[in-house]
Amino acid sequence: MKQKPKAHSRGHDLLSAFLGVFAAVALITSPWNVDTEGPDPFYKGPLIFPVMVLSMMILAALPACIRLVSPPADSTWRLDGEGYPIKTLVVLALLIAMLVGLNLIGLEVSAWLFLCISLYYLGHRGVLKLIVLPLVITGLIFLVFKHFLGVFFPTPLIVEWIWE
Repeated sequence: MKQKPKAHSRGHDLLSAFLGVFAAVALITSPWNVDTEGPDPFYKGPLIFPVMVLSMMILAALPACIRLVSPPADSTWRLDGEGYPIKTLVVLALLIAMLVGLNLIGLEVSAWLFLCISLYYLGHRGVLKLIVLPLVITGLIFLVFKHFLGVFFPTPLIVEWIWE
């Protein structure tokens, strides 16, 4: 038997739209908030990461803005009512741990661990999803940021502790 999809919460859309507006303001003011002095061209400079992330946030918020302007017939301001978003909070904690791990164990290992643990926690099983997919995504992150864009990442502290 096919289940009826849940009604959309306008509260979620309002939060997404608010984050999109915040990202737009941060994107507009980013040239004044980020020090761009230096010999690096734009695509290797310190402004590239904020521009990429904030642009993605704006794009992700557009559907919510459209739903706020013309809401579906079954939408309501009531939240989903399924309690605390435990999975979301756990993934957020893992993301914060990944940011700490960037400095401790490096980009590659922390990104791979974040992806593996998050996918496992979210119920994805199998070699393809738990090992191959995180390896491919980590490899793409490594290639794009370190080689194509030339973004500098500090030497992991663990490497300094072991080999120095």
